[in-house]
Amino acid sequence: MAKRVGADLVVLDPAVPLGIIGPRLALPYDVVLHGAEVTVPGRIPGSKQVLAHVLRGARHVVAAGQYPAAEAERAAGRALPMTIVPPGVDIDRFTPLSGEQRSLARQDFGFTDETELVIGISRLVPRKGFDTAIRAVARLKKSRPHLVLAIAGSGRDRQRLEKLARELDAPVKFLGRVAHEDLPRLYGCADVYTMLCRNRWGGLEQEGFGIVFVEAAACGIAQIAGLSGGAADAVAHEETGYVVNDSTDVNTVAQHIADLLDDPELRRRMGVASRQRAITEFSYEMLAKRLGDVFGVWS
Repeated sequence: MAKRVGADLVVLDPAVPLGIIGPRLALPYDVVLHGAEVTVPGRIPGSKQVLAHVLRGARHVVAAGQYPAAEAERAAGRALPMTIVPPGVDIDRFTPLSGEQRSLARQDFGFTDETELVIGISRLVPRKGFDTAIRAVARLKKSRPHLVLAIAGSGRDRQRLEKLARELDAPVKFLGRVAHEDLPRLYGCADVYTMLCRNRWGGLEQEGFGIVFVEAAACGIAQIAGLSGGAADAVAHEETGYVVNDSTDVNTVAQHIADLLDDPELRRRMGVASRQRAITEFSYEMLAKRLGDVFGVWS
């Protein structure tokens, strides 16, 4: 096909398995790395050698963050020609709400203006760390009667999380799957966003990037993340939120939640920094230009 259309360059996305054809091409090729497709093959003998061959032969490597970039260079055994292009966010769709919009959104989702609202939006699987968030709000509930952790999403971990919330009598509301068009309003009516992602299976399972953090940031909401994979790229520690080194550390998570809820000025400052970072580092316009520079498509 590349020959038929007269291509000068072939972009292979994802690097595994499509990248395997790269060294066989008679044309230069670039590969795109997201996360899991390099983590697992890069740690298994045999597939690691194949991946290394693909990466070393590439003209350029585009990685979704520092985590897949580091994994790629570890697999290749050397530095690679690399550009970081993270997932982007629609900054016109995900945008801060006005006071009136925020109140209406809270009403629609079943919360009041007095609610201290911590939001989590994700597929519900163990590595997303919502059990830690549930334990943290359970610990805070006596001193914070208006605190609610609202978890949106579905997945195989929901039953376990619901059981944990019942056992701890935690102030948790499970929203189920929220319509795509309603997500900006859910982010925007929160006080804090959290997803305490964690590594599992000896690091084979990690957070690829965490676009939910950037969506929350674009809505002007501070974030609390676990240190896993690309989450540290998505959240700027102590600037747009907090990155918790041990995402099972309930005390630290509870303290970060309390600090943000106790200090409106801190929330405001982190929210402003979050929005600005979303615009300058994660907007589609900025990322399209970065990709264009890599592929040489700008005049």
